[in-house]
Amino acid sequence: MAAEYRSRELLEFSDDLHHDDVTPLQEFLAARIGEIVEAQPEGSATRFAAERLADLTLHDCIHLSDMLGGWGEVVVAGRVDVPGGIQRLRQDVMLWWQRLCETADGFRDHPDHNPRWRALRFVNLAHAELMASLTDTAGGVYGDGAHP
Repeated sequence: MAAEYRSRELLEFSDDLHHDDVTPLQEFLAARIGEIVEAQPEGSATRFAAERLADLTLHDCIHLSDMLGGWGEVVVAGRVDVPGGIQRLRQDVMLWWQRLCETADGFRDHPDHNPRWRALRFVNLAHAELMASLTDTAGGVYGDGAHP
């Protein structure tokens, strides 16, 4: 049976991300980086660098949106646990979201910044539970001892 794929109010895991989560982040980043571009003198190296950052950020947003479109199809088809390329897609979604959130974090003091734009540590609850089971209270697999 295929799962229903809906946008989540609270983002806990990267599996909660939806295509529509990228648009407001993209608009925010375009506006903030656009302000930086406009503040640089025409023809200067700093303006060129700011324009490149704007272009790269836009393309990162488009790329993440495309990946989320593909991920949505995987979820609806009920194939989320298929190994291989689908798991790679799942991991890539998390990494690209993190990359954009790190950029947005540079503007966290702006009134339009949304706390929703934060890196998500786990793809889903099962991933979080697995990672918790691999560590102990000392914070590592080997406890207080060194690696064997």
